[in-house]
Amino acid sequence: MAINPLRGYDLVVTDPLYGRVNASAFDQPRLYAVLTDPLAGGAVKTWFNPDSSAVEPVFLKAFVDTGASGIAISHLHASGLYDVASLAFSPADYIGAYTEIGVAGTEEGDVSRAFGVSVLSGPVDLVDYGDPAAYVPYGSFNLWVRRTVGEGEVLDLGAILGGGLGDFGYLQADPINLVGMPVIRQRRLSLDMTPIMDPLSAESGLGTYLLAPGEAEPATQLTVSLVLQDFLGTVAPSGEVFPSSSANPLVTGLSLTGPGGTVTGNWLLDTGAGSSFASFAVAKVCGLIPANYATLADFMATYTGRTADIGGVGGSLKVPILEVPRLSVPTREGATLVWEHVDLLVADIAGLEGVFGMNLLVPAVTLDPANPLGSLFDISPGIFRHVVIDTTNAAQPVMRLDAPAADGTALSWIASHFTPAERLNPAKSALLSDSDGDGRSNLLEYALGSNPGAVDNAPATGGMLDLPDGRHCALTYTRPVGLTDVAYAVEVSDDLQTWSRDTSQVTLAQSSLSGATETVTYMTTATLSATGRRFLRLAVTLVP
Repeated sequence: MAINPLRGYDLVVTDPLYGRVNASAFDQPRLYAVLTDPLAGGAVKTWFNPDSSAVEPVFLKAFVDTGASGIAISHLHASGLYDVASLAFSPADYIGAYTEIGVAGTEEGDVSRAFGVSVLSGPVDLVDYGDPAAYVPYGSFNLWVRRTVGEGEVLDLGAILGGGLGDFGYLQADPINLVGMPVIRQRRLSLDMTPIMDPLSAESGLGTYLLAPGEAEPATQLTVSLVLQDFLGTVAPSGEVFPSSSANPLVTGLSLTGPGGTVTGNWLLDTGAGSSFASFAVAKVCGLIPANYATLADFMATYTGRTADIGGVGGSLKVPILEVPRLSVPTREGATLVWEHVDLLVADIAGLEGVFGMNLLVPAVTLDPANPLGSLFDISPGIFRHVVIDTTNAAQPVMRLDAPAADGTALSWIASHFTPAERLNPAKSALLSDSDGDGRSNLLEYALGSNPGAVDNAPATGGMLDLPDGRHCALTYTRPVGLTDVAYAVEVSDDLQTWSRDTSQVTLAQSSLSGATETVTYMTTATLSATGRRFLRLAVTLVP
């Protein structure tokens, strides 16, 4: 017989040579979008481009943001400031106001009448975005439009490079638009990280794709459970109107382990966040911040360590960067994903325990104000090749991951035997599940080279060996050659209650190779008396 303990199986995804995860993602998902106007027969919104002296579509480069409940438009595009392609919104295009909550507080913006939103998938650096006919329509939405220029949207290159202020020739405008969950919920969001696994030689950014129903998705080995949460509610604040919105995904069961202990909760999965955040309360519970501080402001008043300036809806904020020894997330396959030595920001965002940001998925840097240029080349390596965020089924939202750390492991084997849909059901595809009902878990099927989808002959059998010194109990099993994440042990018992792994009680009797498999027989070192009894079983354990 065989047993299959799986206790605390961790898959560490932090690069073993670099040893830590930096604070700010090297890249974030982006794509192009266009707006269509129902009042103009569904025509694409256009503007007069003074550089080409022609009327052209307004192409919006936007972050694909799972942390955004709606669709946000930069004030630069709404107004045409700094010669940005203008949507030329007028007061007649707005139906009311709404106050959004962001990293640094609240911000009131305008809510537009319904406009159609169409999106083009692919790496923004490489796609031919100039043909509106190539864009896929996702419906009409009431947009949230900023009333002022956002943090980081206009850079004074003259000041940065040492020149003078006030000369518009030195100003660079980079509008920040957000395509959020009303679009993302309609399709699977697939992120191709392979172009930036080696950022210093990357020829493009990561690829961002919204996969059509039935369209193939990249192979993945790991499934992380999500839950959808509506942050807006059903009744708009007094005097305001809701923009179009949809629920946001949270990573469930995320554990943060610090010097003071472990705290577990659900963190917002935010592809629009380059960094990951813990709330002040969570940071205190796990010991990242001493218990004597009452507020984050109190802590910052005496803190002299690393900091980051974060900006977005609500303005900007200076927050601490603290290193957390361990951040972990369970998977449906039965393993725990572990990030070690993570540079984590601490910030209070209303209603959130934490934010799972892009630095946990892609190469990242931690900027050093004393050496900003040099720190840009100190990059923590990429962690995943592909990420698929599937929120199309509200009852089963998940994030699927393709991790180099899982290559050649039981998790990769699970992925090769079960489809993504089958892996939604842990009772079928988890390592300790018996998917075919033959009495052997998937872990045992992996370790013994059998088929998890078919009831087949037991690959481990007991028997007796009659030798000149007497009769010995024996156990024979067949296993694949070359598995590096499995440990095998033959255990001995006299009563089926107490089992021993004392290697002096068993010895290898024989072994033989046949192609990619090996058959081995172990026997007890002591002979079996005429009235005695002895039991053997095979124990299989996953090892890091």
